Amino acid sequence: MISLDSKIKEIVENPQANAICEKHLPGVTKNPMVKMAYGMTLRAVSSLRQAKQLGITPEILATLEEEFKAIE
Repeated sequence: MISLDSKIKEIVENPQANAICEKHLPGVTKNPMVKMAYGMTLRAVSSLRQAKQLGITPEILATLEEEFKAIE
């Protein structure tokens, strides 16, 4: 199950989760720096200073979390 506690690599490699991220954060999964965060969870990445530059806000996280729940 994909969640905010999933590793970035899992999210990027899951077509449904990737599409959800791209819908709310266009280009984020294609950002060259994303590979550096593959071992981190989305929740951990969201606490980094750079997260705000990528558009990761508490509101976006809540939306992602809700939409991830629909992934089977």
